[in-house]
Amino acid sequence: MSQPRPEDEAAPCPIRIRHPRECGPRRPERHPAWVPDGRDRRDAGASRIDGGAERIRTRLVAAPTLGAVRINFRYAAFQSMAAAHSEKAGRDQFFEGPHETFGFRLDEIHPSRLDLQYQPARLEWRTRAGVYHCMTFDWAVEMQDHRIVFGEDKASAAYFDDPDLAERLDFAEAFLEAMGASLDRRVAGGLPTALQRRVVKDIYDARRTDFDGALAVRVQDGIRSAGGTARLGDVLNIIGRHPALSLDIVRAMMHRRVLTMPISAAPMADTPVTVPPKARRHALRAFLAAHVPAAA
Repeated sequence: MSQPRPEDEAAPCPIRIRHPRECGPRRPERHPAWVPDGRDRRDAGASRIDGGAERIRTRLVAAPTLGAVRINFRYAAFQSMAAAHSEKAGRDQFFEGPHETFGFRLDEIHPSRLDLQYQPARLEWRTRAGVYHCMTFDWAVEMQDHRIVFGEDKASAAYFDDPDLAERLDFAEAFLEAMGASLDRRVAGGLPTALQRRVVKDIYDARRTDFDGALAVRVQDGIRSAGGTARLGDVLNIIGRHPALSLDIVRAMMHRRVLTMPISAAPMADTPVTVPPKARRHALRAFLAAHVPAAA
């Protein structure tokens, strides 16, 4: 009887161990109290789209208090306001509603974002009849490849189906692309599930955990010696502290771009860990200084 050749044997697929947070029945996801179904029920009239051909004197204007402490910060009375200090940007950030808070935590801890600014600027224009209009972008980030991305956050994707909002966002997107930037439409801060929000919050809460430069070098060398991707369990062994403290150090290292790991699932021993490429922020500040003089 012939023996099977090694090439005939299928390579075993790795089995990922599930985190306790992923086991058992999940609570149903919370949805906004009101979600549009194509048109605002409070507006029985026709669409208010003014049309791109009617827009003149379009310009990008920065908030006069960009990067400064804002007193009695308010854009609308029906929206909750929040503020936090961004260690990545070195500035205080101000945002509206819970979904922008989710997005701020993601931008703050994710190694692919080099710089960020919430409520960075507004797009202003007038119609040929002289009517003033504007829209404020929720956030702007500098990506790892130095692309500049402005964004609009909504609690549900249904908001982006509104024809008035969709037309304005298309107009803003074309205007930004002509300036070398882009526009992103983001739902729930880019974290659609409660598990992802929990993973990001755990990293955000541990971002100030202390570690020295020698330990960071040792961890990166260990990841590179493993071929560029190491198991989280092996990284925790390199750190060599109490498991809970070692995990918090890993989270702090992700916040400071020493390493990166996925946020789509809770961290386990087999979670892959890699080293992000070296990068230095510059593009977002340069963009605001060049195109929005008030932000310089």
